[in-house]
Amino acid sequence: MSECIGNETGKKLDIGGIELYYELLGEHNEGPTLVFDSGYGATLESWNPIRDEVSKFSKLFIYDRAGVGKSEMDDRPRHSQQSVENLRVLLKKAGVKPPYVLVGHSFGGLNIRLFASTYPEEVAGVILLDSTHEDQNKILPYLFTKEVQEAYFNQFTLEGSLHEVEESLEQVRTSKSFGNIPLIVVTGGLQPFHTVESMATWMRFQRELANLSTNNKHIVVEDAGHAVHADQPQVVVGVIRDMLGMVNNNNKHLVL
Repeated sequence: MSECIGNETGKKLDIGGIELYYELLGEHNEGPTLVFDSGYGATLESWNPIRDEVSKFSKLFIYDRAGVGKSEMDDRPRHSQQSVENLRVLLKKAGVKPPYVLVGHSFGGLNIRLFASTYPEEVAGVILLDSTHEDQNKILPYLFTKEVQEAYFNQFTLEGSLHEVEESLEQVRTSKSFGNIPLIVVTGGLQPFHTVESMATWMRFQRELANLSTNNKHIVVEDAGHAVHADQPQVVVGVIRDMLGMVNNNNKHLVL
């Protein structure tokens, strides 16, 4: 099943009981495909600020998770482990072969971390954009103001419950690191909802994420908020170019 979205063609594929919506962009046959996983409750349109520019130099795959946007939902759990399996089946059905460079924003970062640690042989690189950290629900909310704390816990209605989010955090907590898979962690430095204490903790979490690989970079974008790719799209496009360069160098090293 397919439908035309503007000038692009989006497709829905049955992954075994439900249809997931995706778009495959870019005409490039060389190099790994970039696979994007959005933040909590966000559709693939969240990648609009960078998709056209990135598609000029790479293939990219964007999709809506189950129950989000144009994708269907069933009774399967809405945690990271299920999201990883759904995505993997979708990629195979769409004929998108590994290796992949995985790009995850916020909650999507949990999913791609689990993908990379579960199927490292299929992953050429990982980019985490202000990614969720497995310990944040234990620590961060209690450093927020009361108002922000309340808003934080009340947000988990768009996609999976707080319980399912907690399941995702636990699944990632017990996952492996990436070895020497190239990793770039990008952190927004301008997040006014944070207190001084919570922002310091968030930065510590981001540094810990960078240590998931021995081949890493950590970039703080001072004038970007949580949605780094929306606030500073050109910076993120540059990060993606850098990652493709790291992947290329890594592959040369592996051949040698």
